[in-house]
Amino acid sequence: MTKTWKHPALGEFTFDGYAWKTLVDAPAFKIFNYGHGRPPTGRVELSIPADNESDLPPADVLALISKVLAEQDRLVSAVTAALWDDFNGHGPYSGMWWHGHLGEVTQEVDPALPPLTSPDALFRWMRLSAIEGRKSGRRNEMPAVELKFEAPFEEEHGVGVLTDGISILGTGYSHDVGPFMK
Repeated sequence: MTKTWKHPALGEFTFDGYAWKTLVDAPAFKIFNYGHGRPPTGRVELSIPADNESDLPPADVLALISKVLAEQDRLVSAVTAALWDDFNGHGPYSGMWWHGHLGEVTQEVDPALPPLTSPDALFRWMRLSAIEGRKSGRRNEMPAVELKFEAPFEEEHGVGVLTDGISILGTGYSHDVGPFMK
């Protein structure tokens, strides 16, 4: 029997053995429209890792997810600005191969993509694939939310952007992104 749990604002979650999952509306992120041959729908999977079906999502993580969804209009430009800075070697250090290597980011990608000449060009270079709420611990001292993107410059791992709903805390490989290095 599948275990479900209902949150008053985020809806019904299903436990898949690893995480609590549901679909959420994230219409502001539809602007990221890389690939797939069809426009994004604005609905994405939200997951919150759990040890077992008794490990319900903590209130602080749920509050943070709600904050991210409420601030999504503002976060869209924060995501592109953080990655653009990272590609150009500005801002906090991500520790990623792309830090300060815009030329490498643009190598070996589909020439039909628009030139990567500004943060706004990333809207055609990325697509939101999922959102993950993280408990404190795993490489972060406080709860955080990872926005997971597909991108042609990182097809193998995807791109993760860590946020607290206000700031971008880190960029890196999806599923493995941690806070910016000091």
